[in-house]
Amino acid sequence: YTIRVVGCLNVNVSDVTIRNSPMWVQHYLASDEIEIRNVTVHSRVNHNNDGIDIDGCQRVRISDCEIVSGDDAIVLKSTLNRYCRDVTITNCVLSTHCNALKLGTESNGGFEDIVVSNCTIYETRLGGIAVEMVDGGVLDRVLFNNIAIQKAGAPIFIRLGNRARPFETNGATPAMGKLRNVTISNVEAVAGDEFD
Repeated sequence: YTIRVVGCLNVNVSDVTIRNSPMWVQHYLASDEIEIRNVTVHSRVNHNNDGIDIDGCQRVRISDCEIVSGDDAIVLKSTLNRYCRDVTITNCVLSTHCNALKLGTESNGGFEDIVVSNCTIYETRLGGIAVEMVDGGVLDRVLFNNIAIQKAGAPIFIRLGNRARPFETNGATPAMGKLRNVTISNVEAVAGDEFD
């Protein structure tokens, strides 16, 4: 990781450019009151270059970022038994070899009260908007609004599945998750399979 924040409170990352991270560019885990603003990421040096990973965090604001990544651009995860909750993402420009705006696939703790708005996505190989609940957990009250997508493999991809992967070694197998109250509005998208 280039930036990794674990178990912290009141985190502010702003006005920086990050290039060519060896793995995930930024990983925020089990932390609260996070603001990420005006961050530029250009990292396509390997296949595991997530731009921003928000993992089991609460009260998170991401705004005015530009992400060009080899893996997911902005991804919310819940790898622990802890909700990813009260997250806003706005005014971002994203391009990736994977998914641009993604919730999951790690979904053990679940997601609540997520709002994504006013973002532009271009040249994205997989999903422009991807919601993937496959490790249990509950996803509830998620809004996507005012999203422009130019050339994505699948502009919108939603999956409820069960790969039955516990979040800790020898842990209990999670039950099928739940996916409800997802609103997607004002999305204009052009699919495409040729990327620069």
